[in-house]
Amino acid sequence: MNLTKKLALAIGGSILAALSVHANSVTEVGVLPGTQDVYINSSLGTNLHVYAGVVVLNVDGVTTNSFCIDPYQWSNPSPDTSYAYRDLAAAPIPGNAMGAASALTIEELWNKYYVQALGSSSIAAGLQIAIWETVAKGTNEAFSVNGSDFGAAGMISNLGKLDGPADLIALSSEGHQDYVVQRVPDGGTTIAMLGLALLGLGFVRRRLA
Repeated sequence: MNLTKKLALAIGGSILAALSVHANSVTEVGVLPGTQDVYINSSLGTNLHVYAGVVVLNVDGVTTNSFCIDPYQWSNPSPDTSYAYRDLAAAPIPGNAMGAASALTIEELWNKYYVQALGSSSIAAGLQIAIWETVAKGTNEAFSVNGSDFGAAGMISNLGKLDGPADLIALSSEGHQDYVVQRVPDGGTTIAMLGLALLGLGFVRRRLA
């Protein structure tokens, strides 16, 4: 392997390692497009009153829509720097990961119902409950809803082949609620790092020529 290729692999590996451990400041801003009152049973307790809908986050200054993927931990109302990106199949933490099958189901649910959820609080609540139920199935944890599930069961039963990737990723914290989001722009940091890497490789090539 020549020196240029070795440097390319080393720089690329360093970038990926840096991105995988990047901590994010995450704050819950609110729930859209309105909230529905839902009563659930989980390891947190019985007949818990929660709000279900599209959870709006501020992630490193970027407004991001999300859904909760951890019915066994509460969210943190304050800015939280304990978060890091994690493959969706490996979340939530702590506890058992949901696995690839549940992660794929969440992608299917997102693709089919996310846009509709932005305009309907009932669909948003149903999608949130369907995601919780999917995670609970993948982690073998107890989860149930008291009262209406806002169509969650029908959403799951109506799923078909995944039309295309939803490009979802988890925001995970050891101590607080985990979220599923579409990949959040990082303000150009990754592009800048890749640009520097390519610039460095060009310099090496000129030196070796």
